[in-house]
Amino acid sequence: MSFDDLFQQDVRELKLGNEPKSPWSLTYQFKSVEFEGYLDGTKKLSFEDVLWNGPSEVRTDNNFPVLPTAISQKVHLLVAGYQISSSWDAHISAPYIKQNTDHISIISNYNSFALATHGIGDVAMLASYKWSDSDVEGWRFSFGISLPVGSIDERGDTPRAPGKQQLPYTMQLGSGTYDIPLDLSYKSIGFSFGLAAKVRTGTNDREYRLGNSYSLNSRYEIDLSNTLQTFAGLNYRYSAPIHGQDDSLTVPSPLFPYPAGITNPDLYGGHKVNALVGFSWKVSKGYRLNLEFGKPIYQSLNGPQPKEKWRSAIGLSKSL
Repeated sequence: MSFDDLFQQDVRELKLGNEPKSPWSLTYQFKSVEFEGYLDGTKKLSFEDVLWNGPSEVRTDNNFPVLPTAISQKVHLLVAGYQISSSWDAHISAPYIKQNTDHISIISNYNSFALATHGIGDVAMLASYKWSDSDVEGWRFSFGISLPVGSIDERGDTPRAPGKQQLPYTMQLGSGTYDIPLDLSYKSIGFSFGLAAKVRTGTNDREYRLGNSYSLNSRYEIDLSNTLQTFAGLNYRYSAPIHGQDDSLTVPSPLFPYPAGITNPDLYGGHKVNALVGFSWKVSKGYRLNLEFGKPIYQSLNGPQPKEKWRSAIGLSKSL
């Protein structure tokens, strides 16, 4: 899985169209992503395939004594925007993240256990330039910086050792590095598409860097009424594996240092295509509500890796 799955956002989703508004806007979004089951490339794996059952079974690089069975990631995202001119606008977004992971293992007293983290994630600041005076058609380029505000030192009670230890990459709240989000998009009446990337820089204090991610997005919209719109789209995403390694996540074994797949930085990233459907409703003057549901139609993952089941989002925007 990609750590970034949780943070995919497009502040353009909740634009208020042509209606008059002040230069300020405020958007709240709640997003949820669920993972369950495993893939190695496109091959489906059962829990029995990935869980190592002890000395009676041959240990390999693809089975582990500890196995996450279900991962839930949720974010409350607040986005404040300001329209600088007819061509330029700026946004700052701040997420609050909640993550839960259920596990099984062959280790005594940890046959079944759960881990959870929550807190503020990385804060992003973006600027956008639009090559058109029209709100319904034209090119837009967005760029910015993501600040490493989210913790990468979350700890919990795992089978790796007594007491609390450093949690895997998926359970952390930020990247620990300064990252650069980029987006180039085109919108016309009823249709939009875009290219986006998040480029990581440097190495964090735990000697790793999350992989870069790249995506291609398309959407088709149909007006059902003056206030209600439906849309459908496709999102292709590629995420690279993690560079470097947090050595505190390993165990002292020369052959098999990773107690779980999510502690191996090579078992992150891959290719994914999501189908998305949703509604946009102008509730009243200045307010717009968005609902969206997505499900993968193709996944080829660097595995064994937990696969995505579904994602959803709800958002409310207000022109101040």
